Amino acid sequence: MRASDSILQAYNDRAKASGWPFQCVPAGNFEQAGLNQALAVWREKARGRAMPARADMTVRAMKSFLTHVSLLERVPGATGSRYRLRLHGSAQTRYDGDKTGMFLEDIIDAKRIDGYLALYDTVLALGAPLRVVSHYQAPEINYLTGESLLAPLSTPQSGTPLILSVTYAKPRIEAEVAAIHALLHGRG
Repeated sequence: MRASDSILQAYNDRAKASGWPFQCVPAGNFEQAGLNQALAVWREKARGRAMPARADMTVRAMKSFLTHVSLLERVPGATGSRYRLRLHGSAQTRYDGDKTGMFLEDIIDAKRIDGYLALYDTVLALGAPLRVVSHYQAPEINYLTGESLLAPLSTPQSGTPLILSVTYAKPRIEAEVAAIHALLHGRG
């Protein structure tokens, strides 16, 4: 087993045991076309490097999926890493408000924060893009399920990569119907 596979397996095992609403795998085979486009842009801008620089991911490059983008910055804290939303796309703000500039612990309930911190730490530990499926637990959005591309972006000036998050959310029932449809038609 490769090191990256064991890191992902450890995260997914911990998520399941802890009741975290995330499952992650290496990026690819997204249901949402916008996520496949985002991954293609990320790979194109990496140009053979481990990851593209933040400066490579311009508004023009991300135009087709920009409203679904969030950028997260890891900031050292007294008790470990903290994450600040440096950008929160308008598609996200429609269902959970504008959180730009806020730290995750100010947004996410203390009972759920560990899952998010571990997920973002995993992306940075791998240094590679991930496909994440989420079943939101916050009462105001617990009817949604999400599919995301999480991918690191280098920031040469700070040395700490940012996380590009591109998320498409839809009502959970719609996701369940799509899964049943895929099973019935041999795609699941």
